Amino acid sequence: MRRTWKKLATLLLAGTVLVSTTACGGGETSGKQKDTGNKVLRVLNWGNTEEEKIANEAIARFNENNPDVEVKQTCVPVTSWSDFIQKWITMSTSGEAPDVINIGLEAVQMAVSNDLLMPLDEIVSEDQDLSKVKEEYAPVLLDGFSVDDNLYGLPNGTQTMVMYYNKTMFDEAGLEYPKDGWTWDEFYEDAKKLTKSDGSVYGFGLSSSYFQLTPWWSTNNTALVDENPALNSKKMVESVEFLDKLVKEKVTPDPISSDVYTMFSSKQLAMVGAGRWVLNTWQDAGLTNADFDCVQWPVNEKEGSVFGGAAWCISKNTENKELSIELLKSLVSEETLKAVAAGGQQVPPTESLATDTEIMGTTPDNIEGIWKAVTVASPVAAPTYFGDLEQTTLRCMEEVFSGGKDVQQALDDAQKE
Repeated sequence: MRRTWKKLATLLLAGTVLVSTTACGGGETSGKQKDTGNKVLRVLNWGNTEEEKIANEAIARFNENNPDVEVKQTCVPVTSWSDFIQKWITMSTSGEAPDVINIGLEAVQMAVSNDLLMPLDEIVSEDQDLSKVKEEYAPVLLDGFSVDDNLYGLPNGTQTMVMYYNKTMFDEAGLEYPKDGWTWDEFYEDAKKLTKSDGSVYGFGLSSSYFQLTPWWSTNNTALVDENPALNSKKMVESVEFLDKLVKEKVTPDPISSDVYTMFSSKQLAMVGAGRWVLNTWQDAGLTNADFDCVQWPVNEKEGSVFGGAAWCISKNTENKELSIELLKSLVSEETLKAVAAGGQQVPPTESLATDTEIMGTTPDNIEGIWKAVTVASPVAAPTYFGDLEQTTLRCMEEVFSGGKDVQQALDDAQKE
């Protein structure tokens, strides 16, 4: 599980929303393995084998109170969310429609536009257990899984972005550690001072992945999509020009080809943006609290970051609504959320778990800043045409960073596309 989000982040993040994950397995598994001829609930999931196992454990707990229900889990890889939605539709038309579904934030609009999801507001308000869980979620997470003020999913994990920095490099350069509320200009000046002329250390490692770029738009109080695509808005142009300046002045290595997370762990970068998913790998590489810490994203016009994640939903056409609700409760129970978070990739979606050091660990010192970032974050832009938006944006960024087009021309062309 340790590398799962990195793949997600590099493709959602850099190629199709969250992903190209290791498949959970192509077939069906079940909390109750034998065919009993009893009622059947179908679960459509995605992720890796460990995440599939966690879901099966939740299914087994559901079966303790519902022994006459056979739950069949289908776990599929995600190469694009439009493909995932098509798989869902195909299952539905072939008589194997899923009752409970795990979807990424990037798929919510598509699923709702295809009339596949049941609104959960009334279900949650009438259920004491679900109401209690909902109260613990960061409001922005619920907003991310809502369409037209209707809630369609209960999150099981999230990701966000903070800025990590190498404390030793700041000390050696005689610079104060950054503090929440620092500005783009302060970030830029620090990055320049931390960059070594011989190329052995860069002040910052810029990733060209979709998700990792998003905090720069967010903290400039803009987005790729408002009511319509807005790739060439004035604030987007400002944001990309700022990033292009980092590339041209060699404050960052090549964003297209560099593995910035490995470079940070090998102390070739003074700063890099990431979420929780890097921490296990960095600690395995020998980084400790003495080496690095994190701070909120630098601000230009507003404080903020970005979040993505996944949520459990109920099919609008389920024939087993009450049982689906009971299974949903097991899949978002504290026990299940703890198990998901234990892999070290996901940030738990509730405050009590995300600020529990037994779950989140104690590295870096400011690890609770990750939860703070979630609470002030904006959802990654994910309209119904997400796949096209992501690919167009990434192609535009590559044209800019490679010097193929100037910023305004690249964004104008992306907007037209």
